[in-house]
Amino acid sequence: MKGLSDIADLDPLEDLLAATARGDKAAFQRLYTLSAPRLYPIVRRLLSVRAAADEVLQEAYVLIWRKAAQYRPEKGRPMAWMATVARNCAIDRLRSEAREPRHLEPWDEAAEAKADPAARPQSPMERVDPSLQKCLAKLPEKQRDAILLAYYHGMTHEELAAHMQVPLGTVKSWVRRGLLQLRDCLD
Repeated sequence: MKGLSDIADLDPLEDLLAATARGDKAAFQRLYTLSAPRLYPIVRRLLSVRAAADEVLQEAYVLIWRKAAQYRPEKGRPMAWMATVARNCAIDRLRSEAREPRHLEPWDEAAEAKADPAARPQSPMERVDPSLQKCLAKLPEKQRDAILLAYYHGMTHEELAAHMQVPLGTVKSWVRRGLLQLRDCLD
């Protein structure tokens, strides 16, 4: 029998991913409904063209459908796994278009809200779960910045090193150590 703390930890996305892995189309539709509003801003932040972001989100869900059986609950939460799939699809698109490294520019939220008020973008910290926000706040500033730039702006380690003006190995260490600290904090 599950205890009260076990019930609080249940994530409906885990069950939906498991059902999706078995080919349950209704479960996949529900998974999409629950997760797309959180995945779209990640993709949109990386791809400045709305049509490209829409296409990449669709590609991400095709991959999620095909690879749902690869999700392992012991390695992380479903939303984190799906966010990684979506982010990787967006980065693949950027690389395939052979774009120059992007410069970080502020998102014009007012213009975006006028274009489609229902799809108001969130800042990276607004998209982060409150418990993750607390854990991020405990990280040294350089580690936190490196992680946020990598995961919310799609910067590669090389781009991070150039942007932060530090050696590549330093950036890799910051990201790795920061992610380990976040995992320990969230556990």
